[in-house]
Amino acid sequence: DESIVVLYFQTVIGERASSTIREAELRIRDLVAEAAASGDYGMVTSLVRVASSLSGLAELAEGRVASVGGASLSSGEESKHQSRTSRALAAARKKSRKVDYPRFESSCDRLVKIGWSKRERTEYVHKVPLEGVNAVIDRVLGLGNGGRTFTIEDLLPVKLGSGGDELPGYQVYICVAWLRAIGALERHGRAGYSIRSADVKATADEAWKVLQILQQSKHQRASDREAA
Repeated sequence: DESIVVLYFQTVIGERASSTIREAELRIRDLVAEAAASGDYGMVTSLVRVASSLSGLAELAEGRVASVGGASLSSGEESKHQSRTSRALAAARKKSRKVDYPRFESSCDRLVKIGWSKRERTEYVHKVPLEGVNAVIDRVLGLGNGGRTFTIEDLLPVKLGSGGDELPGYQVYICVAWLRAIGALERHGRAGYSIRSADVKATADEAWKVLQILQQSKHQRASDREAA
């Protein structure tokens, strides 16, 4: 029957379109991480928008497949088509690039450092509250004015708010490492660090927004995996 043939090709083409778009979206999201690592925050924002647009297109294609499949295919055939699409998406996700350490992420109001333990041969995670990050930035601005160099020891102790609580030393190191990673600080060997960015606070704020965008993208990818 001619109508069944037409419906069949509509379903297959719809599935292929959906799978292709989802694979493109995953690759774009990988590029987001690369752009963030290189400090190209403008590119991060642009790529996230592209990924969101692709996600919308994929949903449209998937909706078309569902409507066509429901009208013309048996539940067994639908399950077979969905399984094939899921396998294609899973294969695309396995193509991961080499991971560099340390990596930085955001989780709610915390800066997250993900490092690699050579001894344990596994990742480890340390977190710093955003209040602590801002306190370290304030200390950096106070010590680094006029191009002066300073050491971690010069930064310590870092006080949190008016209560007098101190930020643990290892968390100060994490903040300094992040500020170096985003180009706000420059290291001069044993002499210490100096301010590299013309506006450390603005650079940190922009980098924090990027981390939040990446976190949202990560959650979206997790949702996509569950949906697949």
